[in-house]
Amino acid sequence: MTTTILVMIDGLSADDLRDHPHDLPTLHAVAADGLRVDRLASSVPATSLPGRTGIVTGVPPAVHGVYGNVIHDGERFRYANPDDVRVPTLARRARDAGLDVAVAGYGMIRPDDATTFVGPWWAKEMLQRARDAEPVPADAGWLRTMEAWADARTARLAASGVHVTTPDAYGGDRLHYLMAGLEGDRRLLRLAAALATDPTPPDLILTEILIPDSVQHVAGPRTPASVWSLAHADALVATLLQDLARAGRRDAVNLVLLSDHGHGAVQRALYPERLLPDVDAAPEGGALFVAVEEGPTRADVEARLAAHDIVPLEPSPIPLGDRARIAAYAAPAGAVFERAPDGTPADATSGIPGYRSAHGLRPGTPSDDRFLVAAGPDVPTGRIATAEAEAVEATLATWLGLAPAGIGRPLRPDGTP
Repeated sequence: MTTTILVMIDGLSADDLRDHPHDLPTLHAVAADGLRVDRLASSVPATSLPGRTGIVTGVPPAVHGVYGNVIHDGERFRYANPDDVRVPTLARRARDAGLDVAVAGYGMIRPDDATTFVGPWWAKEMLQRARDAEPVPADAGWLRTMEAWADARTARLAASGVHVTTPDAYGGDRLHYLMAGLEGDRRLLRLAAALATDPTPPDLILTEILIPDSVQHVAGPRTPASVWSLAHADALVATLLQDLARAGRRDAVNLVLLSDHGHGAVQRALYPERLLPDVDAAPEGGALFVAVEEGPTRADVEARLAAHDIVPLEPSPIPLGDRARIAAYAAPAGAVFERAPDGTPADATSGIPGYRSAHGLRPGTPSDDRFLVAAGPDVPTGRIATAEAEAVEATLATWLGLAPAGIGRPLRPDGTP
């Protein structure tokens, strides 16, 4: 039987794939054997949770409802969670069709949407973080992903020595986070390999590698540390392929490798609490979400933001039913929204960004573009210059024998039947 494995590599951009063939030999080898999309458009905004959700729903944020890492629930801005996804995910649709679905750390999937479920190692970050401006209650959606979802398959794998849990990345300092995250990524890729080579492998496996995003934020794009993080992700994929080949399963797997967004340098941070001290606003990379009703108050907000070259975000990622109370805005080129660091002068509305690299920038920014490569028995061979974000779900659904749920069309190079 054929298994489709999706590996999402957080933050690996289209430009990275193009410019680092020596550091990404596995990705380039997969592309040479199958399908390559040079520039895959990101969701708007090009941030983590909208990107993950768009991959498995095939519709834009205005439809699936996860328009940012944070959303407004009618009372406050809070982290989005899998229960906020307003449409069925590919995992849910596949399971409803009688397929066997395994989640090995992929975010934004409900545990009950999979036959086998291991949650993302970074889920604890969405519960409470020290850098939050105000404490917020831990929400049930993320707590559920951290529970032990044992089944016969994971019990059998655990008994054979396979790690079916990941370390706590939030029990220490930044070094602890990095090392625990690296180990979490490694365990999840080995788990995906173990699932795919199990005597009864799933039809669909969803997994991800997160650390490249974390490293690039701190180290900056194309620095030695950032390139190392990308090369490390490539090496994890190489190990996955070796495990498949060793078990005689390589030719029975459709392997899809892609990112949720790209990464690019930023020069300036804008402080929303200084620009709009009387309004509830949430920064999201180059996007700013503002809880403000339509009418004179919103017009005043837009006028104040326009003075800093901050414009309405188009196309709006906000669901139609929420646009009367939530607005989205885009930062100028090269700028992001961040909270002002402690000690910032009271009259400062901008400064040096805390992150050296970011994403979710003004729509059309090339650094937000991501990549996709794939190979396997159902994968057409060839190269596609550009593709829309919604094509991913349509492609995966087609390989699984399902109809695309969204507005995308399956990826096919020119001339492929």
